[in-house]
Amino acid sequence: MRVFGRLSCDFNAVQNDQISACEGEIVQIIDIKDGYATIKKESNQSGKIPNYFLEMVECSEENQNHTIDKIPHCNEQYCDNNRELVKEGIENDYANSEDDYLRDIPFVPKLVTFSAVVPSEGLLFPSSQPYIIQDLIDCSFRIGDPIEIHAHIGSQYDFALKWNFPNKNRDDAIISAPSDKGHISLFLSHSTIDDRGKYTVTLANEHGKISSSCWIHVVTQPSIPLNLKRAVDPSKPKAIRLKWTPPMDKGGSRLLWYTVQYIRDGLTEFQEVIHGIKQCCIRISHVQNTNYSFRVFAFNEYFKSEPSESVTIDANELESMLEQAKIIELEKKLNVELLKKSFAECFSIEHKIGKGRTGICRQLTCKISGKQFVGKFFPQHAADYDKISREIRILSQIRYSNIPHYFGTAVSKDDEIVVITDKIYGQPILNYICNCGYLSEAMMQKFAFDLISAISFIHVRGIAHLGIKPEELLIETTSNLPKLILIDFGSAEEFEGSNAMNTTNLSIWQGGAVEFLAPEQLAHKPCCKSDVWSVGVLLFVLATGISPFEDLDGSDEVSRRRILEGEIADCNEKFRDYSPQLLQLIAQIFVVDHKERISSIDCLHHKWINEVQSDTFSMVDHIEEYCEKRRDRMRSSFLLHEI
Repeated sequence: MRVFGRLSCDFNAVQNDQISACEGEIVQIIDIKDGYATIKKESNQSGKIPNYFLEMVECSEENQNHTIDKIPHCNEQYCDNNRELVKEGIENDYANSEDDYLRDIPFVPKLVTFSAVVPSEGLLFPSSQPYIIQDLIDCSFRIGDPIEIHAHIGSQYDFALKWNFPNKNRDDAIISAPSDKGHISLFLSHSTIDDRGKYTVTLANEHGKISSSCWIHVVTQPSIPLNLKRAVDPSKPKAIRLKWTPPMDKGGSRLLWYTVQYIRDGLTEFQEVIHGIKQCCIRISHVQNTNYSFRVFAFNEYFKSEPSESVTIDANELESMLEQAKIIELEKKLNVELLKKSFAECFSIEHKIGKGRTGICRQLTCKISGKQFVGKFFPQHAADYDKISREIRILSQIRYSNIPHYFGTAVSKDDEIVVITDKIYGQPILNYICNCGYLSEAMMQKFAFDLISAISFIHVRGIAHLGIKPEELLIETTSNLPKLILIDFGSAEEFEGSNAMNTTNLSIWQGGAVEFLAPEQLAHKPCCKSDVWSVGVLLFVLATGISPFEDLDGSDEVSRRRILEGEIADCNEKFRDYSPQLLQLIAQIFVVDHKERISSIDCLHHKWINEVQSDTFSMVDHIEEYCEKRRDRMRSSFLLHEI
């Protein structure tokens, strides 16, 4: 494909290798180099002319031997007060030409040429190519208003000037010729939406070219704000929140703000709540006990939108809405669905059963069925929501005969979180044994089997209890055969990995009694086998009445050291009344390295658990003495459960 050009004005050759040509003459472009185009006229004469005297005209191969129709060009203009009306528009018809060398042409089609202008306030040492003293500036215009943009330019040599703007169909663009001081402007009457976009002025001479651009915003009326919704503010009893989304159409503006209005009983017109806010939400306080309607307007620089759809609020219902909002917020924090019915409607709160590190356990009675439950109450002002959520999540996925069944979670009228489980009719293991007045190895075996079965069940599911001690082991006596129940999963942790038994979590020990804690718990890296260590401590206490790592002087620091080093109290004499397998099991449990310690599943297969043990009863004086010492140690401790 050959490339043709049309002269934008007359050119007179001043050098030997140049050629003269007339305005509107169609020529073939042979080559372009160093700001000059080598052309060939219809008379087959060839020579050079400056690039900026040419407009590109493309001709297909099949028409290349025919005369090209003349195209109206940029000299069809008139001058009035230094303005030129360019009837042709100023689009670049060949910006997407596939001929790579066309990109080297330092100007674009339909240029207007002007004489040199060097403003006194311009550059101190201006370059040979055109230069811009003041760039075009982004502007906003009201739709229908005229658009006028300005630039300040200069050039030591004759130059071509071209404006590009979005609306290619406009034929009324008025371009001012440069003033003596180098001021230029573009004027478009009666702006439309199609006039939005990027505006560029390009200057070119034989030494190079330069451009300046700006964005013009033609502003129309914004559309209405969307999705106006109301909600109560949990932090304020007589306050509401309004929230909406921005309008689909901002009216072409970069700026947008809102006004909120209301009307209530007793008013005939809407009143303004607030004006000029940029965010899409607001809190309104001091709401009276009456009906309200709210609406929102959007504003830009020039226009106001139509009102949004109104939302109505009955302030008399704020209290119930507030309660519902608190429930929704709490459900998000706990990641749990609370019981649908009101806690006060379903349950009566009775006596306290026990007190733990973070909550108080009370007996509950269902008003509908009369069934008794246990409620663990957590005050919200001091609640660790992540920890409570974990306990609820763990309880909800455990269904085992030696673990209380989880019933649900509710909120009391005092805004306390209540975790509800089945009530266990029994007492702590040491109290039970002391009340019986006797203990046999077979009883120890039965209780150990129940406990190890329970922790094996949770261990294979990646859960560790991490709080096993006598107060958390209840002996249920509703049947002829006593059954041990493991309660209180407030310290439980979840573990991941293919080998959950040996996987550890970083968990900061919060202090308290260390008697039943494993070495890795004191090192802040508990695991599932930490529960097995606690089982070993319990068996040692039941057999001897002595805590295996207790310091005789009552020093917790010494006890911690003995646990970390695995230094066990010498009680061989007391174990002579029991089978050797019991001592063997305890020895396999008290291994400081948890990876080498026996697991709960292996404990279930141990000989002492599976073989028949002696049912000979022995007195429990040693247990009673231990209970008295433990009660004295814990009397001032926050871990004391008041049973």
